[in-house]
Amino acid sequence: MNFKNNEEDYIKTIFSLCEAFGSANENMVSKDLGVSMATVSEYLSKLEGKELITRKNRDIYLTKQGYSMAIPVIRKHRVSEVFAVKMLEVPWEYSHSAVMDIEHTIEDKYFDTFSKNLGNPLTCPHGNMIYFNHEIKDINALTANSGKYKLNRIVYENTDILKKLADFGMYPGTPIEIFTDNNTVISNENGELKLPILWGKTIRLIK
Repeated sequence: MNFKNNEEDYIKTIFSLCEAFGSANENMVSKDLGVSMATVSEYLSKLEGKELITRKNRDIYLTKQGYSMAIPVIRKHRVSEVFAVKMLEVPWEYSHSAVMDIEHTIEDKYFDTFSKNLGNPLTCPHGNMIYFNHEIKDINALTANSGKYKLNRIVYENTDILKKLADFGMYPGTPIEIFTDNNTVISNENGELKLPILWGKTIRLIK
């Protein structure tokens, strides 16, 4: 992987973590990219030197410049996920991990044609926006009151989360019910799924 791809992967990962949880941290970046904490720390220092990220205590955020760099990378990634599902028949739960290399091969000048040939999708298979042209009004499962909802999107596209949701047939647009007591549980006709805190934060719902 060359330096440009490395940089794009770090920026994309930090963007996704911030989108899901409000900030990123070294531990989560390390797990998502499958590299050591020492490597992450060294690379983050490079990104900080280039003014692409800023750090406050252990929290990591994109700067305005970093965010501007992340948007086209995220768009390519999410359209590539659509391509993987529609054209390559990659299972929904694996589409995120399947396109890590494909997205780097799409030149900016070909992106519009690539997207057009896929029907100009507005969201990725997991419900996340491609064009960031409107505000999404949904809530995370962890803070939702008990009741009936539709699953809107899975912001943190972790394969373990996606696999479990797929096992229960829980995809964007499908109806689910929330039960809250000491734990958050989502259910449908296929059964009940107890949500760890991390999962509850990233699963977004609408009425």
